Amino acid sequence: MRLRPDKHLHSKEHLLADDLSRTMGEPKKFAAYLGIAKLYYESDLRALARYVREKEDLPIEARGKYFFASLKGLTKIPGARLKRAKRRKKKTNGKRTTNRKRTK
Repeated sequence: MRLRPDKHLHSKEHLLADDLSRTMGEPKKFAAYLGIAKLYYESDLRALARYVREKEDLPIEARGKYFFASLKGLTKIPGARLKRAKRRKKKTNGKRTTNRKRTK
């Protein structure tokens, strides 16, 4: 049987986010894990995930919450920022955008 790589996981951040979301039992929160994969070092995230997974008194449902709460102690990658969506200008369809009267 030949293994086929998942074509949706095309960068190391995507692979890390997929591993973390599956480890924490939250595959539907892939986007949240992708966001932190871009902000923190991979070794730190994997070590934290291992610590959370091995914690005995923690219920399985609370793993993700504990993981995200524990991120505060990690150092971020210098200069790493998430891309912000650009604001689109509202279409006015020929309407006035201000209440002032036009001057001639």
